[in-house]
Amino acid sequence: MNPLPVTPRKFGRQDCVIRPLHAGDEPRLQEFFHSHTPDTIYERYGCLVSTMTAERAAALVNVDQTRDCALGIFTGPPAAETLLAVGRYCLDTSGEAAELAFVVRENMRGLGMGTALLRLLTKTARARGLARLWAQTNNHNADMLGIFRRAGFTLVPEPDNGIICATLPLAPAPAAKKPRTAARRA
Repeated sequence: MNPLPVTPRKFGRQDCVIRPLHAGDEPRLQEFFHSHTPDTIYERYGCLVSTMTAERAAALVNVDQTRDCALGIFTGPPAAETLLAVGRYCLDTSGEAAELAFVVRENMRGLGMGTALLRLLTKTARARGLARLWAQTNNHNADMLGIFRRAGFTLVPEPDNGIICATLPLAPAPAAKKPRTAARRA
């Protein structure tokens, strides 16, 4: 399987790169976590988490990128990158689907980072043969619900808990067409 690409991209006026998270990104992820408001932490983790330990950061950046997928949007020179957004999927127990999760730095929202991450994650999942992607979000998370709606997810509210289940079936990636060869005349 080909390694996930590094993709240069501009968001607003910010030159960025989208790349897989990897060992060494732990301090960037911890700084990113501590930049969040309590509301953002609750939206992402489903509860109020007070800290991002080094161990937790290591587990989140050192994923098996051939199975799961964890991408970050970074800005700045490689030695001093700042993490602006994270999107990931984790294969679920069926092995046929994966759960999605996203978080974007508050002062960088509305620039298309969540949408860009979703597109890359969807492309990767489809190329790997996954049948569907799914996520859960609070019914008041209008930004995330909008991203899911625009991407064609089916949104189903769970009764009595304020959670929306978003599901996107993935059609197989179109096969590359083989060039036609001219028939030889005898």
